[in-house]
Amino acid sequence: MLSVKHDNDKFILDDCDKDAVCHILPAKFELIGGGEIDADKFEELNVNDTYIDEGDGLIKVVRVIENVSESDVTFRDIFEVKTAFVPSRYLIPCVNYNGNDGCRENTPIGLERDGKPWIFAYDRMGIPSCSLCENKGFGTAIFASDCDSDSLRSACSLIKNEDGTFTQRIFHPVVEAPYTYSSKNILTERYDEYITLGAGEKIEFTMYVFACKPMYENYAAANLLDRAAEVFNLERDVCLSPKEVWDLGIQYAKALLYDYKGHKMIITHYAPRLFRSQHGAAITGEEMARRLADPYYTEIGCFDERFEMGWADQGLLNSRMLAADAIERGDKEKLDIAIGIFESWADKQQDNGLIRTQFQQYFETETYDFATPDICNFGWGAAEMSRMYTLLKENGIDKPKFKEFAVKLCDFFCENYSNKFAFGKAWTLDGECVMPNGTIGGFMVLGMLETYRITGDKKYLETAIKASDFYFERDIDKFICSAGALDCQSIDKETAYPFINSSIMLFEETGENKYLERAKKAAYYFFSWAFHYDVLYGEDSEFTQYGYSTKGGTSVSTEHHTIDSWGSAAVTGFLLLAHYTGDERWRKRAHAMWANAIQGIATEEKRTFHGQVRPLGSQNEGFFHCRWTKYRPTCEERGHYNDCLCAWAGAYRMMTLFDQKNDRVKDKFLER
Repeated sequence: MLSVKHDNDKFILDDCDKDAVCHILPAKFELIGGGEIDADKFEELNVNDTYIDEGDGLIKVVRVIENVSESDVTFRDIFEVKTAFVPSRYLIPCVNYNGNDGCRENTPIGLERDGKPWIFAYDRMGIPSCSLCENKGFGTAIFASDCDSDSLRSACSLIKNEDGTFTQRIFHPVVEAPYTYSSKNILTERYDEYITLGAGEKIEFTMYVFACKPMYENYAAANLLDRAAEVFNLERDVCLSPKEVWDLGIQYAKALLYDYKGHKMIITHYAPRLFRSQHGAAITGEEMARRLADPYYTEIGCFDERFEMGWADQGLLNSRMLAADAIERGDKEKLDIAIGIFESWADKQQDNGLIRTQFQQYFETETYDFATPDICNFGWGAAEMSRMYTLLKENGIDKPKFKEFAVKLCDFFCENYSNKFAFGKAWTLDGECVMPNGTIGGFMVLGMLETYRITGDKKYLETAIKASDFYFERDIDKFICSAGALDCQSIDKETAYPFINSSIMLFEETGENKYLERAKKAAYYFFSWAFHYDVLYGEDSEFTQYGYSTKGGTSVSTEHHTIDSWGSAAVTGFLLLAHYTGDERWRKRAHAMWANAIQGIATEEKRTFHGQVRPLGSQNEGFFHCRWTKYRPTCEERGHYNDCLCAWAGAYRMMTLFDQKNDRVKDKFLER
């Protein structure tokens, strides 16, 4: 590991020939209405910084500010570090991935808005008030400490200087400017807090400066995440046993069973009638407040007839979990229902292998069209048909139709693979790619590999390898994934998941270590969206009232600043990385994600949230941790639940627990 030497404000990697990597700049203050003032020119406040070498490239900075005047002083502190190199990339975790190219206009794009630097509050980031800059040779990061509330309540910003260097900034206390990104593609007024010190009073802030040589090109974040796993305590207690989680998942999957046009299906969610307007940000705050007071709009039920193979509804995965539970319990009726759901989907497949990815679209033409049929659902479909075929065959039931489904679908994408866009994103039923963008094809890589495992046909393995090469070279090697969430146009974390698992599968099939390295890259990227600490909330916050903590949660995307339980899907991949690499940090990360993902589940009959009874085993799709919401009239309601009780959350948790039957991924934390 590298160490960092410091000479006053000059930070030097120990083998860099005494060239500075970054410099800590003199302290600054910001006064209400008075702009920024250098600390040494502001006589009312004294600043004293102490540098503590924490090893492995990390310096702790403790700043003490004292009011030496005879009256109150109100101000904001600014801590600055300037890179001594010209970065080629930058990162604000969960918020800004090198400028968020291709994202929508009214989201955080670039470093500035209307000529003023973006400033983001700590609670939007998985590492508080963190910014990172890097090039091929060096990386620098700064972030706030969670050692006390004064240190944690902060914000960060990045400024690109005329010479190409960057200034990385931490503000104390919280500020968001020049606007607050308050809802999906919506900007509202800025938010400001200040410190007031009485005569003779002091305040102390702890921050960190980190320097490294990137582990891989564009992956200084990997170095930072390894160090952050030691700075922040990722360990946390679980609120439910694995058996409880499994049983609750089955209960909710059963509640989602829905009779539709003579078919049994898994419906998308339980949600209020108001949900669609909220979810699309198609309603004003005033109108939302009015409808929230009307029981007609807030009643929770199955009002949206949508039935999807994969993605949000996870119709096939939920059904496979029902089948696994039925086999274990000897419940033939439930097993027949689960098999029937797969058969209903398989019967709709065309000769060319393609299929509508939302079942109701065979009967209703204008409902939930998120540019489907889409490659995310195709990938889940091929994978789940292969897995269900295997599960049933292992238990003496032969369903060749399920194998044929996976084969026909994968054959289409073997034959229509593109050297320009690989699998693309959305297709017409007659086989034309109408949306070639995005990293979303990773889901089809998983489908190819699962189909290879049930057929032994190497064309699926070869296509998976070719696609893996393509997506890593174009996207993941550049520390970016996009287009995984079908209703967004943004950089996200979901799309990294299939590359973790598919890379591990490729490592297992080929024995080539490069695929293990790829799995690590995808997992580092995924965990750059993870919260390493607990955000602070008031007593009136729902997070406080319901006992929800943010640590281990994963933010959704640069367009959706909310935490969800998606991390549960990545747990198996992280455990396998710990198994194959011997690096126990992956296990700690897996445990943190799992512990977070099982919070907020309705565990009791007639358990109410927001005055509504929730079905047993249900969980809301999002946990709104910062000044961003689609489900409240004002963004000031930090730390609240929404009322969309999604189908995917329980499915992912059950999938992870089902994986525990495999000896390579067994873990006492998840034994059931």
